[in-house]
Order: sequence, then C-alpha cells, then structure tokens
Amino acid sequence: MNSPSERTPLRYAAPNIVTGLAMFFGLTAMVSATHGEFVFAGWLIIWATFLDRLDGVVARLLKATSEFGVQMDSFADFFNFGIAPAFLIYTALTQTPGLPFASGGHHVLIVVASIAWIFACTFRLARFNVIADEPRFKGLFFGVPTTIAAGTLATWFLVLLKYAAADNPLTGRDLFPEGRAFGDLALSADAWMALPIGMLVGAVLMVANVRIRKLGIGFKSPLAIALSLVALTGVAFGFARIFPELMVLLPSSFILVSLASQGSPALRKIKPPPYLPIGKA
Repeated sequence: MNSPSERTPLRYAAPNIVTGLAMFFGLTAMVSATHGEFVFAGWLIIWATFLDRLDGVVARLLKATSEFGVQMDSFADFFNFGIAPAFLIYTALTQTPGLPFASGGHHVLIVVASIAWIFACTFRLARFNVIADEPRFKGLFFGVPTTIAAGTLATWFLVLLKYAAADNPLTGRDLFPEGRAFGDLALSADAWMALPIGMLVGAVLMVANVRIRKLGIGFKSPLAIALSLVALTGVAFGFARIFPELMVLLPSSFILVSLASQGSPALRKIKPPPYLPIGKA
C-alpha cells in the first residue's frame, strides 16, 4: 500500500515551483543586466531572496519537505545569490562608459571580487549542506548566509544607483519615483569602488566561522514583534520597488550586530565546524 506522501506527490511540487520562480528571477536579472536595466535587475535579485524564504515556509506548511527540495534549493541559491549578483555588478561596472573598471587595475579588482564572491557562495552552501543536520549547530549559521549577503549587496547597489549624482556615469536616480530618505545626497563615480570592496568583504564573511543566530518571524516578545514588523515592511518595500535606502538598514545592521556579538560567552563556547567537514563535523 502506498504511503500518504506517495499518494499526494503534487504537494511536493509547490515549494519547488517557488524555488523555480526564484531561479527565473535570477536569470531575468542577468538578462536585464546585459540590456543595461540595472535597477530592475537589482530588484529581481532581492525578489529572489524573498522567495528563498518563502519556499521553506510553503514546504513546512504543506509538510512537503524532501531531500530533493533541499538539493534544488541549494542549486538555486548558488545561481541566484552567487552567479547572478556577481554577473550584475561585473556587467554594470565594466560596461558603463566613464567608469574605470573596463581595464587596468580596477578591472582586475572587479574580476577578483566576482570570482571570490562566487567561490565563497559555493563553499558556504557546500559546507552548510554537510553540517546542517548536526544537533549542536541548531539555531546557528556559520558564516553569513548567502541569501543575506546577496540581498544586502543588491540593495546597496540600488542605493548607489538611486543616489548617484547627475554626472555619475552609472546612475538610476530617475528610476526611483518615491521620495529620497537621504535627502540631497549625491554620490560621485568614486562611490562605485565600494562595490568590489564590499564583495570581497562579503566573500570573507560567507566563508568565515562567524556564528550567526538564525532569526525568523516571531510574536513572542515586543522585540520580536518590532523586528518582524520591520522585516515585513522591508518585504513590502521590496515588492513595491521603493526605498532601498531604508530596506538596506535591517540586513546591514543584522550583519554588524552579529559580528559584534562574537565575543559573547554563549557563542564562544560553541566550537565551529572544520572548514572542510569532509568527515563527520
């Protein structure tokens, strides 16, 4: 007699459809980048981060978690948060006339940063897959998750586009119809140097043994309620494609607070996994 899961295979398709849609966003972001539609491409990567969270929620609600879904999600994360952001930043900086990234030392920098980002994302996902089921690591990430890293990078990219000065060769200031929370801030072309440097820093944080507490939507305390409302507001802004400068504050603050908390006794007593957990972690 077939088990219930074998009799209802369609419910397992739902979270994988969400994962597939996230990959569609990642692919469309790359296509948009080749056409110079950098603002739209940045939003698509952010939408992919939202769907990465949603597919897990759908799987748990439908009791449709599966090893296949885990593997598909991992491949999607590599594509959406490793390949697509690196491709977008590389394309935007090297294909924009007037920026110094098309040749010379700046070109080497963006190439190295892009390769480092992709490698770090791959390494991070592979190690996570190996140690994810370890009971002593429950509630923790080691290294900044690829979703948070890519979402933060894409959102800062949109902030730089929104606040680029009128004479900045790479600008998208006219593609943000909402107000400007940072007022008359106008960034020169030199501001784009922050992206390859940020990619290198992000790559290090993805592979480092930084202990990151897992957070989720919760309503058990006033702080949890406040953080959940802020997160949901950010999601609403993201789908509405407005105020990236406000959206970026939460993930950036989360990363900084996580780094600052590394000295806490509770985290320090947790032994991190080996960098290459080939055997049992």
